[in-house]
Amino acid sequence: MVSFPAPVGGTPLPVDFAPSVLFAVLYGLLIPLEAYRLFHRRSRTTLLIGTVAFAIERIVIFSLRAAQSRNEKRRFSNGLIDYMQASFALGSIGIASDLVNIVRCLLVNPTYGPARFEECAAARTKECMMEPPVEGVHEDMPKQRFWIRRFTDFYGLAFLASTVPGIIANTHFHKAIDSQKEADNIYKLRVVSSSVCIVLTIGLLASVVWGKMNLHRISLRGVKVITTVILLVNVIAVYRLAVMPLRENSLTDPIRLNTPGGKAAFYLLHVLPEWLATATLFGINVRKTFGTGPFGDWRGHDETEKEKKKRLKRWEKKAAKKAAKAGNSRGDIELSEKREEGMESSSEKGLVEKQDNSSLIREVKGAS
Repeated sequence: MVSFPAPVGGTPLPVDFAPSVLFAVLYGLLIPLEAYRLFHRRSRTTLLIGTVAFAIERIVIFSLRAAQSRNEKRRFSNGLIDYMQASFALGSIGIASDLVNIVRCLLVNPTYGPARFEECAAARTKECMMEPPVEGVHEDMPKQRFWIRRFTDFYGLAFLASTVPGIIANTHFHKAIDSQKEADNIYKLRVVSSSVCIVLTIGLLASVVWGKMNLHRISLRGVKVITTVILLVNVIAVYRLAVMPLRENSLTDPIRLNTPGGKAAFYLLHVLPEWLATATLFGINVRKTFGTGPFGDWRGHDETEKEKKKRLKRWEKKAAKKAAKAGNSRGDIELSEKREEGMESSSEKGLVEKQDNSSLIREVKGAS
C-alpha cells in the first residue's frame, strides 16, 4: 500500500464549507480596495499586479473548495486536488517574490544624493514618505546602490528555486496516491520549496534591517510593513514544513489534517496569514510608503549623460503638452465668461427696451 504525503489542508470535507465561503467573501471584500490601488493615479503601481492576481485567484479556489466539501465527485477529482495543492503551495511564495521589487525601492531610494535624486522612483511619487536629500547633508551612495540592485536581481531569480519545486511537486500530486516513488519525490520537492522560501525571506528581512541601520532616510513605515508581511509568509512556510511529514494511505484516512483541530490549524496558520499579508499590502499606499512611482526602480544602473538628455527631452515634451492643455483650458474658460457676459448684457438691453416701450405706451394712452 502506498504511503503518500498528506495534502496540505486535508481532504475538503463538509466541515470546510463555512470557512471556505468565509475566506471567499473576505477576498471578495478586497476587490474594491485592489481596484482603487490600481486605478487611482497617486497609488497606482505595477508592483502589486501579482498580488492582485493572487487575491482574485483565492476567490476562485475557496469557491471550488466549498463546492468540493459538498460534492464527493469533486472532492476526489485529480485535477482539483492538483490545483488546490499547487495553489496553496505557491501563494505565499508569490507574495514573498513580489516583495523583492518593493524592498528594492525601499533600499535604493535613500542612496540618492541631491544631484541624482530626480532619477529615482521616489522623485516620481507625490507625497512620498521618504524625505528628499538635502544639499550638503545627504551624500550620494552609488556603490551601495549598485550592490542593492545586484542583490535584488539575484533574489528575483532565487525565488525560482522555491517556485519550480513547488510547481513540479504539487501539479502532479495525484500521482503520489498510486506510486510510492512519486510520493517520495513529491515529499522531497515540497520540503525543498518551503525551506528555500524561509531562507530567502529571512535574507530579505536581513537586508531591510541592514537598510534601517545604514540608510538614514529610509521609510520607517516601509520597514515595519515589510517586516510584518515577511513574518506572515514565514508562519505559512513553517506550518507547511510541520505538516509535511504526515502521511496517509487514502484521502479519506482520519489523519490529523482531517480532524476539526487540523482544519482549524490550516485556516489559522496558512489561510489567515495569506489574507492578512494581502490586506496589509493593499491597506497602505505602497507607492507613497516605498516611493515606487508607477514602475518601481527599473534601472539596472545609474543614468548616463545620454540617458539623462533623453529623459529631460521627454519631460520637456510632457511639460509643453501640459502647458498647451492648460492654455486651452484657460482659453475655454475666458470664452465661456465672455459668452456669459454677452448673455447678461443682452438680457439687460432687452429689459431696458421693454421698459422704454412700456413708458411710450403709457404716454400715448395719457394723451388720448
